[in-house]
Amino acid sequence: MTRVEQGSPLRVDALLARAATTVPDREALRFEERSWTYREVHDRASRLAGGLARLGVGSGDRVALWAPNRPEFVEVFFGVPKLGAIVAPFDFWWHWQEASGALEQLRPKVLIVGSPQASMVADALDAIRGFGVGRVLTLDDPPAAATLSSYHRLLAEAPPLEAPSPVEPSAPAAILFTSGSTGRSKGAVHTHAGLTAAAATMALELPFVDGERTLHFLPLFSSCLEHLLPLTLVRATHVVMPGFDARAVWETVERARVTHFDAVPTTLRRLLEAMPDQVPPSLRFVSYASERMPEQLIAALIERLPAVTFVQFYGMIEQLCLTVLEGSDQLRKSGTVGRPMLGAEIAVLTLPGDDSVGEIIARGPTMFAGYWQDPTTTAQVVTDGWMRTGDLGRFDEDGFLILEGRAKEMIKSGGMTVIPAEVEGVLAAHPAVRDVAVIGVPDPEWGEAVHAIVVLTPGATVGEAELKAHCRERLAGYKRPKAFHLVAELPRTGIGKIARRMVRDQVMAVEATERRG
Repeated sequence: MTRVEQGSPLRVDALLARAATTVPDREALRFEERSWTYREVHDRASRLAGGLARLGVGSGDRVALWAPNRPEFVEVFFGVPKLGAIVAPFDFWWHWQEASGALEQLRPKVLIVGSPQASMVADALDAIRGFGVGRVLTLDDPPAAATLSSYHRLLAEAPPLEAPSPVEPSAPAAILFTSGSTGRSKGAVHTHAGLTAAAATMALELPFVDGERTLHFLPLFSSCLEHLLPLTLVRATHVVMPGFDARAVWETVERARVTHFDAVPTTLRRLLEAMPDQVPPSLRFVSYASERMPEQLIAALIERLPAVTFVQFYGMIEQLCLTVLEGSDQLRKSGTVGRPMLGAEIAVLTLPGDDSVGEIIARGPTMFAGYWQDPTTTAQVVTDGWMRTGDLGRFDEDGFLILEGRAKEMIKSGGMTVIPAEVEGVLAAHPAVRDVAVIGVPDPEWGEAVHAIVVLTPGATVGEAELKAHCRERLAGYKRPKAFHLVAELPRTGIGKIARRMVRDQVMAVEATERRG
């Protein structure tokens, strides 16, 4: 019989299988003092699939993972799709109420938890069974008297699943949850075809190289698409940290010879402040996303790290691969998020009375397949294949996209529209301002009044009069903050974005206290 060789199919688990076939002895994963080769990680992912099959998990079933950054994330993310099942990583900062809402939506057959989550789960087993969860696996020793099963014992006793279950490229592979900043978190469904397209697009558009050594300190539940998938495609070594600590990051870059890491502007600011005199020479490339990069910050990073290439990209849980700002454009096009990636189409639905700024809509091969069992909400954001991102933006003269904040964050003051990002950019240019958030606060005269919440640069002092004068020279009257609030730190989400709802609630509480006083 003629021998037939087949390339990797369009399925998520094939990314790991390809690396295990071509570079089986390369270091694939490192966590603290332990490491695993690609052969070992693939074997563990296959044993997980075999063990889950023994528990009755099959095609279309959901497996949820609720745990901090750990090496097991890799084998879960690639092992579950091998069964044709769907992996669903949860936000490890969630409280039980938030997690229970996601469990109620998904009704997963198996829930895998880390130590911080195991105690909450052990106290709510009746509720969990009511959500259809048949088995809870813990990554560590279960709490005393808890009827939880050992994840590692399952792997040790299970035979590897040798042949992946057949799946169509259009079949769901993962469900990723939105941040829930405007209500209950929604589960965005991603298919095998969409995720492999995302991996290939990111590997093409960002300067990843074969054998990269990448550091994960951002939460893997949110950064798996732009980080875990494309870097597995280029057969990188994944160095996993349990969380972000600026000094520990630099120490790990040195010790593990890290060549790349993914970040957000908030973590980059802290890394700049904690940067050692001698930066590890292995580091050559930093990617970042999440929000518009302050011009002063990227300029300072490039000055301190002249041998490091910085690349920005723009996307979201529902559609990752939208734009990229290459290294050579970081200063020339500062304030933009770049131009569309391969396959991405982007348009701006302009606002009434403004023919430049509007809501960004997009479509492309990496777009999600809808919210899990929620066609009504899906239809609210997807029309004729185009997704409403909820972001405001505009194109410059060269086709580079400029983000102007969220549509729901626009402030209406005296009938005029104020975009918080514009005011924040002006205030961020003041040398005494380290961080800033601008929000609208109810006002009996203007409808909403512009308020600025400011974090000062360490050691700096500045009065409200000086900040008002700074704005007076740069902003129209209706855009200028009516009040300034100095705070020690701004609350942020797990991936570093400003938690605006929390900021607004805090300001409202302070104002209510002052009125009563």
